[in-house]
Amino acid sequence: MPHHGMTPHISGSSLSAQARYAAGTREILECWFEGRPIREEYLIVDGGKLAGAARIHKRFGGGGALQGQGVSQQA
Repeated sequence: MPHHGMTPHISGSSLSAQARYAAGTREILECWFEGRPIREEYLIVDGGKLAGAARIHKRFGGGGALQGQGVSQQA
């Protein structure tokens, strides 16, 4: 995953939520290194287009965080 980084937002989250974030991050990395597909609900961008939950969020009126950031929101 060259030129990629993960920065989970955990401010104010519970310890059990942080454990779930860590488990999800581990699963994503294991899939990547083993060449297995990453679950769609974890994907934000796939092949240069919005994917998974990000695509669904935009379709139902979300996506405000991307507006004005130079990010294309075409699904």
